[in-house]
Amino acid sequence: MAAVRDLKGETAMTEIKVFTSPGCSACAQVKEYLNKADIEYTECNILEQEAAVELKELGAISVPCVVAGDMVIRGFDKPKLDALIACLTAEACA
Repeated sequence: MAAVRDLKGETAMTEIKVFTSPGCSACAQVKEYLNKADIEYTECNILEQEAAVELKELGAISVPCVVAGDMVIRGFDKPKLDALIACLTAEACA
């Protein structure tokens, strides 16, 4: 669980999930990037039924997909990952 500020600026604890699949190089990039920033997350392998269903419910059709509260980041989107990291480290939250 990590603290993420919502649009009102209030802090709430939320779980960060990274949806992945084996052999996905972009998934490995996202995990490495979050690990280097010391961000804790739960990895959800979409080969498992529960994770696949959850990913589909998010409207995502590919991996990697990072979910933190209302924030959904599709692919290795460095600017959005940086914004998430900044929010989690209380530097800024937009």
